[in-house]
Amino acid sequence: MGTPSNPKIHNVRFYKPKPKAVYCMALSLENKLAVSRSDASIEIWNLTHCAFIERTIASSTENFSIEGLAWCDSRLFSVGLHGLLVEYDLVKLDVKSRSVVTGEAAFCLDVNKQKTQIAIGTEQGYLNIFQVTEDEVLFEKFLDKQEGRILAIKFDNSGEFIVSGSMDAIRIWSVKTNQALHKMIPGRAEHNKPTIVWCLAITQDFTIISGDSRGILTVWDGKVGAQLESYQSHRADILSLCLSEDGDSLYCAGIDPNIVNYVRIEVKEGAHKWVRSIQRKIHDHDVRALALNGNKLYSSGVDGYLTCSYHPPKTLLKYPPILQNPCVTICAKARYVMLRYPKFIEIWSLGETGGERDKHTGLYQVEKAPRKLVVLQKVVTDDEGVEKKEGIICSTISDDGTLILYSTRLGVRLLKLDCGETTPKLVPIESEGLGVAPCVNAKFTKDNRLILAPNSGGLQVVGLDSSNCNTVLIQNINTESEFGDTIVLLAVADSAQFLVGGDVRGNIAVWTLKNDQYVFYCKLPKYKLSPTAMAIQPNSTNLVVAFNNNNIIEYDLNRRELTKFSRFLSRNIPKQLTARFSPIRNITFDPRVNHVIILHDDDSVLVIDKEKTVTNNESKKRKTHGESSDQIVVRCIKKYKHLVHLSWISEDEMVAVEVNPLSLIEQLPPCLVQSTFGRK
Repeated sequence: MGTPSNPKIHNVRFYKPKPKAVYCMALSLENKLAVSRSDASIEIWNLTHCAFIERTIASSTENFSIEGLAWCDSRLFSVGLHGLLVEYDLVKLDVKSRSVVTGEAAFCLDVNKQKTQIAIGTEQGYLNIFQVTEDEVLFEKFLDKQEGRILAIKFDNSGEFIVSGSMDAIRIWSVKTNQALHKMIPGRAEHNKPTIVWCLAITQDFTIISGDSRGILTVWDGKVGAQLESYQSHRADILSLCLSEDGDSLYCAGIDPNIVNYVRIEVKEGAHKWVRSIQRKIHDHDVRALALNGNKLYSSGVDGYLTCSYHPPKTLLKYPPILQNPCVTICAKARYVMLRYPKFIEIWSLGETGGERDKHTGLYQVEKAPRKLVVLQKVVTDDEGVEKKEGIICSTISDDGTLILYSTRLGVRLLKLDCGETTPKLVPIESEGLGVAPCVNAKFTKDNRLILAPNSGGLQVVGLDSSNCNTVLIQNINTESEFGDTIVLLAVADSAQFLVGGDVRGNIAVWTLKNDQYVFYCKLPKYKLSPTAMAIQPNSTNLVVAFNNNNIIEYDLNRRELTKFSRFLSRNIPKQLTARFSPIRNITFDPRVNHVIILHDDDSVLVIDKEKTVTNNESKKRKTHGESSDQIVVRCIKKYKHLVHLSWISEDEMVAVEVNPLSLIEQLPPCLVQSTFGRK
């Protein structure tokens, strides 16, 4: 890697997260995509430049089901089988409020264009309407009860009418009179099998489009309640629909995973017709959710992958179902690796090698295999006596592998790991000094301190005594003037001299250690984008930050300014960085040389040698204008599929944690059998 010799690499392939199906998606006006999964966790994806998860609301035993998601400006709401309308606090990453819905389980919701009302469809056929105010959500009324559950719901553009889809019926409701104005019956494919209307879309001229369990796409005139057109679009249920902003393009998909596009064309003056256009074969399993952001179509479903496709140019981007960074922590001193899953944590000891490399494969013989030491989880007993696991928000482990911390919605838990000669033991540590607030981020320092980022805001510095198993709260750091949002990134210098925090809005602040207390030191120039990775170089005071357009900056903490290399890089950004669609997940440094920065994204390792430059053709043209003709050399290594973490554990050893795509596919249920070229 541009170093004296290639290091040994521990390829960790035993990280096997189970792909969680995506149930629903909702797109906000601020380029944020909310994605709910089968375990009732919610991911907020930032879609500007490289799409990445900027925050995650972990699942909990109280909010165990999400059947529908909707944005109301920058507020996020969901409904589920528990019969509650839930609003989320996106800074604390927790539930903000709950409102009981009339009619038991709730399957769908929609917000009107005026952002003043939320309509909810329920199991018993009640259509609830809630009023949205600045501070809270208030129950307003429910419309006349209908027969059967309501599975799809949509407001029209004016907000005066609501369209609902259920078994064998589509109804148009008046919000003012609380009554159904029209009932449209889609028909049946089989006499004894009811047709389920799964999804709805409404155009500006009140044309209603429905997708049902027959695989038929039907176009209705909402003004008179009559059917206009009908297409056998799919071989099985259509589960999701999405319309373009102008209402002239429509995408649909479902159990038959082909994504079909229909466009509206004018056939004669004043008359329009929907015509089948392109078809995309992106997924092999059920597609449960679609969202259109400009010309970019986001789709997902049972396979858990979030897929972005658009044309022109013909592009397909697939984001794997892997947790928000950081989900892997490496203990260099103890040679442990901590793997975080949605509801439990595994700690493994790394394998040991001996002898020389194999002449043919270049691999070392493993003398001592990796060993799973412990599995941690938070189990809660509900009112009925059933044990359920709480979702884990964050986790970390000390460098010597003796102290473990993880946080759930119920608070922080600190444990001591004792790996004796026999079975490893976990000893709980009294955490009075930690407080009771859940944490969105945490990090151990080399000098046995613990930095916590509680969801209530600020930072806490906790002193640890591993021999006596005691914790002492050393300091509360107020961060209100530096951060207005969730702290997603933490970095601490090896000497513990500097503490750096970053939020999703691009604010990065630095504190320095004085008289055993961290005091505010400086704030980096605010970048317009969000940071995705951050690290302080060992044996130096250089802080390297990567942003979600894959630009990187290097900041000298001593001088409080960008380094000469960083300024040069900003003027001559290599194409290997700017042309990437996957965000940088991690930053590490070669301990043998100071001029090498190693970055990685989902499938590539990028090695930047600060001392090497090259002159390319474009730079030669610029030279005639008196500008620099050199460009930084970036070496790209493509040998991984889903690389989750890469870092050093000694001067000649690295750990690469990879998720094999085959291990994700193996855990999926069977897909719809389709004939291809005369074969199944």
